[in-house]
Amino acid sequence: MNLSSILGNTRRHDISLFSNGRIDITSGIVNTLDIREGDVIDIMHGDGEFYLYVAVTASSTSCGRHQARCYPSKRGARHFRAYSRRLCAAMLHECRCSKRVDLAAGATVCINGHTALHLITRRPISSL
Repeated sequence: MNLSSILGNTRRHDISLFSNGRIDITSGIVNTLDIREGDVIDIMHGDGEFYLYVAVTASSTSCGRHQARCYPSKRGARHFRAYSRRLCAAMLHECRCSKRVDLAAGATVCINGHTALHLITRRPISSL
């Protein structure tokens, strides 16, 4: 008898990136990185690994316009949204997806003085 699981992978995603540039961030990442409204996120990469971090804090962005600036979404007070087509295009290309990729976050690390979260790109939660 050949049996298979109905649920399969039960791990829920922490961040979703869309081809239109929309980035949805769950409260888990928001709390871990202490993201505030107006903070700017970015992704560092090297040796095939990707790390999400707060590149510019809201307190230091008093002037100028920035990509990937975070603001609360309508899903709840601690769910945030940002927009950056360039950032999304790079991650979609890396994950070989065309429209959307949902990624899980791994361990917290300190890189170049920034608290960062490892993004698991080798096995996306779901992709389109």
